[in-house]
Amino acid sequence: QEYPPSNKPTITVLGGTGHVGVTYIEEFLTAGLRTRILARSPENVGRRFPQAEVVRGSMLEQDDVVRAMEGVDAAFLITPIGGNNDPEPELRAARTAIAAAQTTQLAHLIYASQLLPEKPTGVAILDAKVKIEEMLAASGVAWSSLCIGCYMDEWLGMAPGLLRIGILLNPLSADLNFSFTCKQDVARVAVELVQQGRTVNGTLDVIEPIPRTLADVAELIGQILGRKVVASGSWPLLPLMRMARFLL
Repeated sequence: QEYPPSNKPTITVLGGTGHVGVTYIEEFLTAGLRTRILARSPENVGRRFPQAEVVRGSMLEQDDVVRAMEGVDAAFLITPIGGNNDPEPELRAARTAIAAAQTTQLAHLIYASQLLPEKPTGVAILDAKVKIEEMLAASGVAWSSLCIGCYMDEWLGMAPGLLRIGILLNPLSADLNFSFTCKQDVARVAVELVQQGRTVNGTLDVIEPIPRTLADVAELIGQILGRKVVASGSWPLLPLMRMARFLL
């Protein structure tokens, strides 16, 4: 759907100025959404994204999030991962975003979730997201949760210098199965929801339906590059990282 410039939907991005979120901002701008970013260092973010509106503040402070949400059509929430398996930073960010959405009567809160387990695992990054979806469902806010697997582009960007010589660097076994997702695909689903003015009030799965091993991924990359690529698998990581210093 094409919008005249004055009527293009506006989306606020919360938690999007780190390594993971930058791709989402780029895709929202490319799709033509008017994009507002909440950032603690607005000068730096503004230089990187001059097309966006940047608001100074923290996603953990409700007054800041309220200012970022006022007058927009949707907000996209990426919760921060706590250190030492601590779920509290994620839960606090979600509570703040939900309270701000209630205050501003936000039309749509879109949450970047993850592949959710059926029962508690003790792993904060998974269990926190289950709790956040429960909070969203009970909040009365119009919401959509996008269920995400392992980011394929993160794996491919780990050591591009080694990839150029045919090595897909990863310390994990090349035979382990992963459920992958492309960040651009997640962003495009969010854009489509915003442009259509549609909320799910539940979860959308944005995970590739076919699980792949790292060996499978290496083979696919090899087909694209036209030469053999192998997954490093359980090779000692330290020697590879020493090699990478000369190749990156």
